[in-house]
Amino acid sequence: MDNTEKRSPNLSLSIFRVPRYRYFPTHLMKRYGPEQWERLRILQACERLDIPVKLWPKISFPGVLPHPFAVRFCIPHGLWQPEFPPFQALEETLPEWRVRCHEVVDKLLDEYAERFTAQFQEALKHGIYTKIPQTRATTDLNLRYEWVAQKICYRKRYKELATAGYSAERIKQSVLKILKKAKLKEGI
Repeated sequence: MDNTEKRSPNLSLSIFRVPRYRYFPTHLMKRYGPEQWERLRILQACERLDIPVKLWPKISFPGVLPHPFAVRFCIPHGLWQPEFPPFQALEETLPEWRVRCHEVVDKLLDEYAERFTAQFQEALKHGIYTKIPQTRATTDLNLRYEWVAQKICYRKRYKELATAGYSAERIKQSVLKILKKAKLKEGI
């Protein structure tokens, strides 16, 4: 890397992890959602590939970096009191008794799972959360973003990016999909 770059050697973008959300708060989508995640991953790929900063895409860095947003449904402590069956030493073995105890716990967990599902489905119905489309993990995540970084920064052709196991067409599809999600154009 040349010395004229304005990147701190003490700060690495790799420390920022983008959680793999299945759902995300709808009201935060525009400012902190998928578009920002894609852009951060592209910049991380630029850093991983040691691409000089002056060649990096001119995209605004996310104002707030991705962090885990927690939506948790908990079993209240006072209500979690399964009534375990007594061990009948003359009629059963300890493994048999344990099976009966597991049945009690499983029944209670099933009841709470139904409650949690109903609560979450209600929130989805009201638009509180948005489902995040999942991509198939057939190609390494880092590799896909490295293709994008090389395409944007070095203006490499898809043929040049093609390697054993990945055709130019497959790479092009991956790159274009990422650029679309990041709301970037191919020739930025």
